Amino acid sequence: MTFRNRFHPRVLFLATLVSAIILVAIVAVPQWLSKGARLEVLRDHVGQIADLAASVVDGDLHAQLIDPARYSKDLYDHALKPLVRFHSANPEIFYVYTMVERDGGTFFVLDTATSPDLKIGRNLRASAYMERFQIRPEYESDWLKQIASGTTWVTPTFQQDDYGDFLTAHKAIYDSQHRYVGFVGVDFDLQYYLQQEARFRAIGTWSLIAALIASLIIGYIIALYHFDLNHRIEEHYHTSIRDGLTGLLNRRGALDAIRRSLERRTASYATLLVDIDNLKSLNDTAGHAHGDAVIGALAAIVRESIREGDDCARLGGDEFMIFAPNCDADGAAEIARRILTATAAPRSELSGASFSVSIGIAVRDQADADFDRMYREADAALYHAKSAGKHRFSYYEATIKTQTISA
Repeated sequence: MTFRNRFHPRVLFLATLVSAIILVAIVAVPQWLSKGARLEVLRDHVGQIADLAASVVDGDLHAQLIDPARYSKDLYDHALKPLVRFHSANPEIFYVYTMVERDGGTFFVLDTATSPDLKIGRNLRASAYMERFQIRPEYESDWLKQIASGTTWVTPTFQQDDYGDFLTAHKAIYDSQHRYVGFVGVDFDLQYYLQQEARFRAIGTWSLIAALIASLIIGYIIALYHFDLNHRIEEHYHTSIRDGLTGLLNRRGALDAIRRSLERRTASYATLLVDIDNLKSLNDTAGHAHGDAVIGALAAIVRESIREGDDCARLGGDEFMIFAPNCDADGAAEIARRILTATAAPRSELSGASFSVSIGIAVRDQADADFDRMYREADAALYHAKSAGKHRFSYYEATIKTQTISA
């Protein structure tokens, strides 16, 4: 099992991305919904203004005006006055006018911009009596049918002309007999609304920037947590596969290392079992602290004696193991000789004392490499070395051979 104890940019990226999606959604969705709600409130407001405008129009006078044969300037001015007063009281309105549908076309009837009494401070172009109105193609809809049915019709989106952006609302006009005699139109200025929306957009933009910064911070924190978690897992794993006294692999760690080594498939493998001679007697006579020092000294000797790529472990008590890939009998014997020579020499950490070990060796080529089998063979060779007088090594063959090295 291998860990890479490092900071992962991919974790940072994914955590930041997920956080950004969540936070941006939290920020953007309410803003989008509130923007739609504000527009609907505005449309409702403009529709109410159109309702008020329709209520000040004298329906009977308007019924007369829509017949050009009955038109007169006095009648026009008399019908226009209430609308002029209404328009003057609402400076946010561009235009207030009335229309009639006739012969498939739409024609202006009244227009407050024609009156010199209009006081709104705008230079408006007035529409003449019975001037034909041509709606732009992008604004075409069933608006005339909706108005005729009594609906207060408000354009679903903004419109634009030379005076700026506006919303238009229309409301039917009825005479005293409740006959449909045309409709009023109100073009409402959106300058104030758009200024407010610009502020909301600025707030939204900064909110999104803050959300993205927060996402990056969250992603960084998660990446750090991931790094720390992996570090702790790796520490725990390495602790779980190491012997506490010597720092060598324990049995669990050794088996994992051997499995990986066998997967690499080299020409031959050697297993060496190293056992301290008479460790129990050393513990009884010199104390367990001295026995632990001997174990620690042997661990250092084993580390110094093996080759690069070999695995060494303390299996428990006084037993050590070396697993050497791409190692034949001669190579294993050389490792054993180095260990025997080093253990026979006086060591400073043992106050000048020395100790001895016995070693069992099993060697197999790649085709016959089975660790359980090699372990049993090395254990048999170790038993033979101890039986032959200790401080020597034996390696397993059809007949066990033993070689001794003097201290």
